[in-house]
Amino acid sequence: MKKSMKRAAALALSAVMATGMLAGCGGDSGSNGSSAANGSGAGTGNEGASGSGSGGVIDTSEHVDLTMYLLGDRTPDFDEVYGEINKILEEKLNCSVKVEFMGWGEHDTKYSLLFSGGEDFDLIFTASSWGHYEPTVAMGGFYPMTEEFIQTYAPDIWNVVPDIAWSQAKIDGIAYMVPNYQNEFGQDVLAVRGDLMEKYGVSQITSWDELIDFYKKCAADGQYASQGGPWYQYFQAQGYTVTGGAPKGGELILYNTQDPSDLSFTYILDWEGFSDYCHQMKELADMGCWSQDILSSNDERQTGLLTGRTAGMIWNLGSCRNYAEQANKENPSWNVTLADPVSAWPKKVNSYINNGMAINVNSQHPERAMMVLNEFYTNPVINDMTRFGIEGKHWEAIGDDQFKVITLEGYGVDANCNWGWMNADIKRTEYKEDRTPLDDTYDAMLESWDNNVKGEHIYDGFNFDSTNVTVQMSSVDAALSTYCDPLINGLVPDVDKALEDFRTAMETAGIRDIIAELEKQAAEYVASKQQ
Repeated sequence: MKKSMKRAAALALSAVMATGMLAGCGGDSGSNGSSAANGSGAGTGNEGASGSGSGGVIDTSEHVDLTMYLLGDRTPDFDEVYGEINKILEEKLNCSVKVEFMGWGEHDTKYSLLFSGGEDFDLIFTASSWGHYEPTVAMGGFYPMTEEFIQTYAPDIWNVVPDIAWSQAKIDGIAYMVPNYQNEFGQDVLAVRGDLMEKYGVSQITSWDELIDFYKKCAADGQYASQGGPWYQYFQAQGYTVTGGAPKGGELILYNTQDPSDLSFTYILDWEGFSDYCHQMKELADMGCWSQDILSSNDERQTGLLTGRTAGMIWNLGSCRNYAEQANKENPSWNVTLADPVSAWPKKVNSYINNGMAINVNSQHPERAMMVLNEFYTNPVINDMTRFGIEGKHWEAIGDDQFKVITLEGYGVDANCNWGWMNADIKRTEYKEDRTPLDDTYDAMLESWDNNVKGEHIYDGFNFDSTNVTVQMSSVDAALSTYCDPLINGLVPDVDKALEDFRTAMETAGIRDIIAELEKQAAEYVASKQQ
């Protein structure tokens, strides 16, 4: 109900904004009928700037054609969908948007060239770490988004995006992107066969001890429990999480995400907990909780569950739900369900700047570009179209807050780099026609997570840049599969000797240089956020 009310309110506000915004289209400087409340802003005081006018009215009388860069590949119906979007933009903002794509194989090399080459465009997708945000800010490529600028040209975005997201987006006190707003949880769960839980007398798996108990009961029955050791569940159960950009996907250097006052990092080979985990995994592996050949296996993460070889799989909530659903369709008697072995902790959401939108510092129309972002982000009609395509052709609305896929051909769902303007307040969820107990479990788990989001830790938005220690990172990465993977899966003859060998290899590879550089960057990052 709450989401439906927000969507209805957004639709109503969008209609009001259409009137308020267009009040400036005639260039009547005497009009005073619009304000920040109806989306027209209060003016910037820079009357010569494109998009601003006198009397507190944003002047959109000049038609503007904007260019936006997105990542990925253009789907067959993309131009048709954006043709419909441009009809709305023409009517409301007297502008249009032309979209260019950078393919997945080229954006790493092409992205910076757009700025260094001075290419004429206005909007671009960006993301912290993987999506070129920090390097582009460093080269002066993005338009600075002051609070006044955002409140004037995107008042609805300002009201929607949480303070923590703006804080994460700031570099030296200034935001250079509009972060997306949705809770993407950095928490893995278990998709597990309910029939085996019942067989072994296991009513729930909500803690580390209950998870290990279930694994041992599987092994005693000759059933593989998983495709390897539950390393993520272990350190998450201790309150730790991975450090963005650190070796092995951040797993080699952790931080205590549950304690915002703790600004230390934990190198796992300096942590007694890692030794404890490795000894536990040795016991489980020797019992037969997973196959001895998993390190040489090419099986995908879901293979064991879908084939019945393992009792469960570990992945994010959405993937576990999807593969559990597939397994139940193919084997209804399995009654695959979801379990959270780390249920006691508040949930960490991925950084909001993991997806976002920026404005080119050389844009001729940054104000109009920001107004367009306001529409993409908060206008439910446009937001739906960018996510699903054309209603009646690609998808069907179910009430105010759900959708039903008609066809995935031609456009897809969330397949067109619309991630930079995701808005949880108006985001539709998929309608399930024939609900199952799995759907109920998923919804209940997601609702409990949404109601138990942990407080911000400043490192949640930090990403390590390894440029200054490239050689050391390469050496560490080369040694990890030899030493780390066997240990975290219990596949070593002698745990203590393997730990010592691992430690020696990391020291030789230069791990201390990496840690020192990481700590230096983290200190600078913290200082920049305190400005």
